[in-house]
Amino acid sequence: MKNSIKLVALLLTAGFYSACTQQLPPDTRSRISLEGNWGLQLDTAGTGIAPDWLTKSCTDSLFLPGTTDMGKMGTYNTDMTLTTGLSREYVFEGKALYTKQIRIPEEWDGTSVRLVMERTKPTTIWIDGKEVGANNDISTAQQYDLSSYLFPGTHTVAILVDNGKQAVPEKVYGSSHAYSASTQTNWNGIIGDFYLESAPLCGIDEIQLYPDVAKKVVTARVTLRNPDKGVGKGILSFYAEAWNTDKQHKTPVQTVEVDWTKPEQELELALGDKALLWSEFTPALYRLSVSLKTDQSVDTEQATFGLRDFKTKGRQFTMNGKTTFLRGKHDACVFPLIAHTAMDVKTWRHYFQVAKQYGINHYRFHSWCPPEACFEAADIEGIYLQPELPIWGNIDIDDTELCDYLLKEGRNLHRAYSNHASFVMFGLGNEMSGEEGLAMLIQTFKKEDNRHIYASGSNNYLGFKGKQAD
Repeated sequence: MKNSIKLVALLLTAGFYSACTQQLPPDTRSRISLEGNWGLQLDTAGTGIAPDWLTKSCTDSLFLPGTTDMGKMGTYNTDMTLTTGLSREYVFEGKALYTKQIRIPEEWDGTSVRLVMERTKPTTIWIDGKEVGANNDISTAQQYDLSSYLFPGTHTVAILVDNGKQAVPEKVYGSSHAYSASTQTNWNGIIGDFYLESAPLCGIDEIQLYPDVAKKVVTARVTLRNPDKGVGKGILSFYAEAWNTDKQHKTPVQTVEVDWTKPEQELELALGDKALLWSEFTPALYRLSVSLKTDQSVDTEQATFGLRDFKTKGRQFTMNGKTTFLRGKHDACVFPLIAHTAMDVKTWRHYFQVAKQYGINHYRFHSWCPPEACFEAADIEGIYLQPELPIWGNIDIDDTELCDYLLKEGRNLHRAYSNHASFVMFGLGNEMSGEEGLAMLIQTFKKEDNRHIYASGSNNYLGFKGKQAD
């Protein structure tokens, strides 16, 4: 049973709760940006990566974050007759190897080191010629634990990005706007945040937030990284503060002792009668700050949420108990100037501000999931979002490769984005069929995360056989 902590009870329990100042211990994380020129070797012959590619100097280079399209790498496209999608100036599909020498500082010794690539295609990583692992996440950031490979000194990092046909299930490659050449294009590269991060070995790994409008509380489930009794006593400090509104509201800092027998600590924080609600009309946001202090280190993380309650009532939607009409728009990831999704909050805020001028308050992302910047912008602007899995078409329950991949992608994007107030609905994809497969996915996601309204897809025409089973 999880370590459920009720703050009212804590007020009565000496030693577990104390009033604190409005400051948490300082953060001890540090980052090395990987932005810059990387050596580039394209597998244009389709023969695979030669071992000496991992250590030799490359004749070509590409600025990352970026794509081969933006760097004018690949084959020049002479066919300008395409009318069903974007015409790319340069086209590359297959394996691209990016290499760079990185210096790790002495102060990173004995810490947890991870590589973060916010959005890319399936990758394989080598450090100093040794293979570290592979990752095929396309809807969320890819992360690699490199603690055993990056000790102080200079290292050669090699990243293979594969946007080829065999890198993901065939239906994801051929039938989704995460890959389709018709809109976003099937680019190769790394876009968005790209860095190495050092953090204490024992720290905060994840924060998942569950607001409750009726009780005016938020429950935080805090997953700890490498909990070890050897670190001694652990203290969690936490508070919430409204940050994007003229109406100021801040809770006192609360503290509680960690139960090291449980990797996840569950904390309930009362927001009080002055709590601000989030909706399209009043998009008030809170930032929850959590700090873990042990005898050896301090680790601090933050997460943003909105106090809101999006539900259905009969055949209508409600937001915080009031009937809400969705005035929605379809989004298929059309960014023709860069040929991939925008990765910055400023662009997405402008995108939504223009939409609001036309009365739009809802976006459905056709067979793809937008990046973190989109959710952040929608939180601020008060837009209701419906991301989807990277798929359109049939889901055969016996196609275990596809089903396992979609389960993995769905779980990843829920962990990454579900704290956002704007994430109110989730669809499995576009024009979906295969009732057993759809039912399995819906049942799994609804059981694991109850913060959204779920649909088996958009434009499914499943009404011929009645309501989809819960």
